[in-house]
Parts: sequence; structure tokens; C-alpha cells
Amino acid sequence: MHTFFFFSILPFFLCNSVHCGLEKGGGKEFKESVKEKRRYTLLKRDVLAFIESASYSLHLHAMLHSSFFLTVLLPYKHSNTKAVPSTMEQKERLTLSPFMKADPSVSKNSIDFTHFTGERAHSQTETVLSPPTLIDSTSPKSTAALVGNYRFSNATNPVFIIVSADVRTTVAARFFCTSLKHFMAWSGESTKLLVASQDFGAHQLPRYTENPQVWSTEVERCINASLEYFDSNPTLGFAATPVSVIYADCHSRGSFHAFHAKLPSDRSFLIRHFWFGEEWHTEHMEDCGYVSVSLAAKALRASRCRGSVVCSRFTSFLTSLMPTLHQIYVYEPLDGKPDDTLSFFTPIFFTRHGQSEYNLEDRLGGDPDLTDSGRLDAAEIASFFRSEVLHNPSLFMRRTAKWDETVGFEVWCSQLRRTRHTAEPSSVVLTQGQIRSFKSLNEIHAGICEDMTNEEVKQIYPHIQSFRHTDKVGFRYPNGESYQDLARRLNPILLELVNSKPCVLVVAHQAVLRTLLSYFGGPPVEKAVHSSCPQRTIWVCTYNRLGEPRLAEISLPPRRSRESGGKSEGAWTGW
Repeated sequence: MHTFFFFSILPFFLCNSVHCGLEKGGGKEFKESVKEKRRYTLLKRDVLAFIESASYSLHLHAMLHSSFFLTVLLPYKHSNTKAVPSTMEQKERLTLSPFMKADPSVSKNSIDFTHFTGERAHSQTETVLSPPTLIDSTSPKSTAALVGNYRFSNATNPVFIIVSADVRTTVAARFFCTSLKHFMAWSGESTKLLVASQDFGAHQLPRYTENPQVWSTEVERCINASLEYFDSNPTLGFAATPVSVIYADCHSRGSFHAFHAKLPSDRSFLIRHFWFGEEWHTEHMEDCGYVSVSLAAKALRASRCRGSVVCSRFTSFLTSLMPTLHQIYVYEPLDGKPDDTLSFFTPIFFTRHGQSEYNLEDRLGGDPDLTDSGRLDAAEIASFFRSEVLHNPSLFMRRTAKWDETVGFEVWCSQLRRTRHTAEPSSVVLTQGQIRSFKSLNEIHAGICEDMTNEEVKQIYPHIQSFRHTDKVGFRYPNGESYQDLARRLNPILLELVNSKPCVLVVAHQAVLRTLLSYFGGPPVEKAVHSSCPQRTIWVCTYNRLGEPRLAEISLPPRRSRESGGKSEGAWTGW
């Protein structure tokens, strides 16, 4: 009886509470909002109609369990009553930053992967060094190399890559320019990126048809900077071909001829035009070698592109990047900020295998299994993905239930036991135990030094240590691999990661991670080889709208001493 009486007067209490909030000044925001006053009027009408209903008790039960009660009546509480925010509302979510520490005590999904704060990625530098035997030579060839103008290969002329786009495809074209420069520098080639605008981060450029004077000034600046670069002497070998990538408006016939008129007539260059558009480019196609890109068709046409191996590599890279460029064309708005994270791009996760038996024994390579501590490492990595990634709505901006059902996650690892056994717990969390193993993700091969300890290498092959210290990137173990060999082996994996629709976790080895992370926002290869990739660490790569990778390093809590059984972690820092 008391319960029925309470529910009987509930509508009157709600009506009076709302009325007091409006009339007595308890809720000033209501007075200032015409919409809220109208909402109150409609609410009062509905409540009175509800009271007059013949089936009062049945309707009351339905109302208390309906969205009407939750979304309409509950917000109209007494003016002095405030809704208690949720845990995630009380504590602001963490945005990605270059260095972070995972905190198991915080609530789930505490990281916002769609925003990044901190410095931009390391700029890629060339990794091919000039021949040391020519430094002290007095031959004319060596003198010319030191002065400049001779360091590049004379098999081909310096190359101009001119990238143009119509208004609708400028974001994709700008992304391609940055990615191309980044990829070629990672591959050891010499490439310079110039933008015909006062704002280097702009994707919309001065148009020749709209403001020819500004267009002319910016194009001349880019051409002069390119010529200075061609005549400079960076630390490269003689086989390198200098390439200048210029992002400028050369879409119309007038801008095309005006650009070529500004090039010096006493020098020879190889010029390739890349035209981005929704449809195929049809103007002045007979005048030069070109690549026409139709993002609506997700295809390209190339003509007269022979004469340079470098140009062929550019076309091949564009073909590999086409799925991502098409996604940018479809999903990315034109009015976004340069540092905004791509809305469709799923983060790429990297982690190193857990502690292995060879880590404790100070041995190179081989196929050892995990220690007990290594298995705990794998379990804690899986725990991170369960709490921060699996159901995180801020994993990427366009995450939907359909994506979870049809695309989801993938876990990649090498064919070696220590990565497979590290990946297994995470695969149970993310992919129901499914793992993709790649031979190309195997650790760098140490050749005759495989399975040897650091001390054994020093005693048996003392010259190997000195050779590696001289050029760690280019040094190849006898019957083994160098970092340059490893980069070539990882090239297909890298391109597949960039275009991957699933969210991928890569479980790999230290040398492999050094090489991969140097492309995905880490330090250049020549610096990365001298730093460690610690265990119990997760790296996350996202991209901004310019095509620049941003890398966040998330450290798990340190391994407790009892987990290691008091054993040393091994002095060998790796490769």
C-alpha cells in the first residue's frame, strides 16, 4: 500500500520539482533556455495525461522501465541535485605521447588513441655513407666528390618529382609526398621534400589560375632549393640519385608550362609528374613522363616513366600505398588540422618478445624458448590489450560494431618460439587464438656467430667487433645479414602494415623492431641500432593528416625481482 501511494504521488512531485526549478531560480540555466522551457511544458502535459490514464499502474511500470523515464524525467531533478559523473568523466583520459607508463590501477580504456600530444616524428636521414677509401685520396675524382657535383650517380640525371592535385584530392596528395620522402630516406635513398607554400603543413596550395604572382614566387623558391640540394654534398655514396619532390600546382596547362620555363636551360634533369584527381588527368599528357592517379577509381596510369630506377620505385610505392590514399580520399575532410589523427587509420602496435633463455645466457640469435619471467611478460602484455585496446571506443575515430565483427584485430609474429609464445596470450584476447607467422619477421641472422655468447665472439672472431663498431648498419655477419639486408627483407611487411585495415599487433625481435620502428616514427636506423628496444614495452604508431607517423612508447610496470628468480637479465644488449 505504501509503495502504491509513493508511485501515485511521484508524477506530482516531478512536476512540482521542475516547476520550482524554473520559477524559483533554482536552475538559472533553465530560465535562459527557451528549449528547456518548452521541454518542461511538454513534460507537464505528458505527466498529466499519464495521471488520467485508466490503466495507471500498468503504464507506471512500463514508464519506469522505458527510455522515456531515463532520458526525460531523470534530467529534471531538483535544481540543487547534480548527476554524479562516471569514472572516466571524473578523470580525463590519457592521450598518446612519446613516452608513457601503463598503470594497472586505473580503469579500463583509459587511453585515447585518437589524439597525440608531443613532438613530431624524427625526420628521416640518409643511411648510406660515402666510401671511406676516397677521403684521403688526391685523385680528381675524390676532389670532385668532396666539393660536390660528383657524389651522385652519372647514370641518370637529378630527378624532379612534381606532385599536383585537384581541390578534392589535396589531402591524399600531401600524404603521398610525405610518405614517399619518408620511405625513400628509410630505404637509404636521397630525397628532399619541398612545398610550394609558405606553410609547409598545407595541403591547399596557391593556384596558378587564382594568384600567379604568389604561385611564381613559391615555385621559384622550391626550384632554387632543389638546385642547391643537387649541388650539395651529404654523406652518400656515388650510386645515389638526387631526387627533389615538389608539391605544387601544375594541374593546368598554363601552370605546367610556367613551371618548366623556370628550370635552368643549361642543365639536364629527369622530370616526372604525378597528377592526383578524382578522375583521370587529360591535359598536356603528351608533353612529359607522368603518372595519373584516379582516386575514385583507385587506379593509376603511367607513361614514359623509363630512364630511372628511382622513378620506377616511386611508381611501385604509389601502387602499394593506393589503398590508404583511397581511404583518405573517401573519409578525410578537407578542413582538418595537419596534426589531426587520421580518422580511419587503425593504430599499429609493436612489442618485443618476453625474456628468453638466451637473454640470460648472453647468446645471439638461435631459437630459445621463454623463461618463466618471459611467460609472465607475455601474460601482462595480453592484460594490457584486454584492458586498454579490446573494447576501447577511442581506438580510432571510425571504430564501429561492424568493424569489430568483420575486420577486428590481427596478431603477427616471427616463426621463432620466443615470439610465438609471447604472442599466444594476446592472440587469445584479440583474435581467439589466431596468429599469423612471418619468416620475414625473424631476428637478424648472425651467420657464423649464431648461438654464441658475446665473450665467445670476442675470443674467436675479435675482428667482428671492430667491424661492427665501424659501420653497424652496413656490417654483415659472415654467412649472415646486415641491417640493410634486414630492411630489404622487411619492406613487404612494412607496406602491408601501412595499408592494413585490421588493428595489428606485431610481436618481434630487437633488431627487427629497431628497423621497423625507425620507419614508424622512431629514430633513424643509424641511431636506432645503438639503442635498446626493452622488453615489457608496447609501441603504438598513428598517422597525422600530413603522413607523418607518431610513435608512443608505453612501458609496463617493471618486472619484479622474484619473477626473475634473482637471475641476471643478461649483459648482451643485442645486435
